[in-house]
Amino acid sequence: MITGLTIAKVEGSIDSIEAVSKQRFPKLNINLEGIESKGEHISIAYTFSADYFDSDATSAKSIGNIKIRGTVDVKDSKDVLNAVVKKWNDEKRLPTVLAEEVINALNFRCSATGTLVASSLGLIPPLVISTTKIQEEEKK
Repeated sequence: MITGLTIAKVEGSIDSIEAVSKQRFPKLNINLEGIESKGEHISIAYTFSADYFDSDATSAKSIGNIKIRGTVDVKDSKDVLNAVVKKWNDEKRLPTVLAEEVINALNFRCSATGTLVASSLGLIPPLVISTTKIQEEEKK
């Protein structure tokens, strides 16, 4: 269960003021960077990024970006958290149920924070309004 979500750093910039009028909805990404075990808690480091371009083409020019960094704290039994840490160390992945919970929490919190930053910079808000559902590949 998520017990805390910390935002430690927020960055936003515009590369081209003239191109802001051509911006497209940002390309959003959540990168889970690592896990730190703390007894019956783990802390998951993340970076949420919203990158803005002047078109959808592969040759599109960057207009600006927003980056939000922090941690998600999770509490559970020692056995469950040991399994989470093992999966992370072996595969650099979280168990599906926890991954969905973390991604949805980050989408909500970072979309809200990112909207404030985007408004200040004249960028489209990086809103995620749908719930993320992860589908595991069937093992053969």
